[in-house]
Order: sequence, then C-alpha cells, then structure tokens
Amino acid sequence: MKYLVIAKSLSTSKGIVTEGNYVELPEKEVAKIHFMKPGSFEAVAEAPVFKSSKKAPAKKKRARNSNGTLKADDPSTPDVNEAYE
Repeated sequence: MKYLVIAKSLSTSKGIVTEGNYVELPEKEVAKIHFMKPGSFEAVAEAPVFKSSKKAPAKKKRARNSNGTLKADDPSTPDVNEAYE
C-alpha cells in the first residue's frame, strides 16, 4: 500500500523519505514506524499523477521550394518569415 509521509523525515527500507513524498512500504514496517512515531504516515489509495498543463511548443517546419531546397526568408517583409511554414 502507498503512504503519504507527514513527518519531516523518516528512515525506511526504501531510504530516507521526507514530508510530502509518497512511499510504498510493507505493513510490518509501517507498524514499527507508526509505533515509534505515531502519525508519521497517511494511507492513500494511490499517489496522484501530476500532469503538466503546458504543452510542448510545436516545432516549426521549414518551407521548401518546388525542387525540394529550403526557402530563404525575404528581408523586404520583416513581419513574415517565409523560411518556415
């Protein structure tokens, strides 16, 4: 089962875990730690999955001429970049 660590830090078989981290431990070990430090853990059904709300920027695709070579940017049009589609 997964547990949310409430104590500042705890030494477990998985290493030292700090407050706010989720750890998966055997029930026997949790019982021992809880006996020595009551209220150190909070049982959770499953650790939440955090997804980034930012999307990766789309890669710009280079424009090509009819023969397949790369197009150059026209300096006479500063507000439009013809080198990219």
